[in-house]
Amino acid sequence: MAQMKPNYPHMTSSVNDVFINPLIKIYGNENVIWPIVFIKDDNIHSYLYEVNADNSLNTQKDNRPTSNSDKPSFFADYTSDPKILTPESEELNSIIDEENTCSYDFAVKSGEFNTVDLDYVWQTPDGWKAIELTTLWMPLSSKEEAERLVKMFKRRPSWKGAKGPHGIRRLIQASSDLNLDYWMICVNSKKGVSNDLVTDGNVFAFPLTDSNIDRILKGEAPENSKFGTFAKFLDWL
Repeated sequence: MAQMKPNYPHMTSSVNDVFINPLIKIYGNENVIWPIVFIKDDNIHSYLYEVNADNSLNTQKDNRPTSNSDKPSFFADYTSDPKILTPESEELNSIIDEENTCSYDFAVKSGEFNTVDLDYVWQTPDGWKAIELTTLWMPLSSKEEAERLVKMFKRRPSWKGAKGPHGIRRLIQASSDLNLDYWMICVNSKKGVSNDLVTDGNVFAFPLTDSNIDRILKGEAPENSKFGTFAKFLDWL
C-alpha cells in the first residue's frame, strides 16, 4: 500500500493550537504527545515520536503510553544537527537521512513502510485519551445532520479502496495496543479541507472502534456519540 498524500500543506506534521494549548495548560507539555505509527507488512511495526520544523510538540522526556504487544518506540529530531534517532535502529536509521525533513519523507520513498499518525494524544489522571480530527464543510447544525454527514464517510476516497478505511483500522489497532480512549471529532472548517476551524460552531464526536466503522460502512450512525458546542467540547478535553 503506497503512502497516502496529504490533503493540505503540513497536514502530516502540523497541530492545531485550538486543541494543543488547552491540553498543555491542563495536563502539562510532557503529557501531550504526537505518536506516528509505523506499519510494515500490513502490521504495526513501531511507534515514532518526532520533532520537525513544523511540529515541536514531542520531546525526549515526554511521558508515553506503553505498548501491550511490546512494540518498540523511537524518538527522532529532524531539527538537530546532526539529526537524532534514539534508540538507534539499523532498520530505521535511514529515516534521518540528510534529505529527509520528517518521517513522512522517508515513508513516501520507502518500499517497506507506511505511516499513520494519532492526531492528539494526552495523559489524564484516569488514563490516556486521543482524538482523530476530521473536518466537514457542511454545517453541523444538529445531531441529526451530523449523523447524516458521518454516514456519508464511506464515500470518501480513503474509505473506498480495496481494503476500505484501512488507515483508520490501523489507528484503532494502535489505540488499543496503547490503551487509548480514542474518539473521532468532527468539526467544521472555514474553507474546504483545512486546519482553519470554525470554533463558534458545533462538534460531533464518537468512539473510534471497529464496530462504529462497520456501522458507518453499512450506512448507520455510530453509537455512543456526543453533540454540542465547540466550547463545551474543549471542556471535555
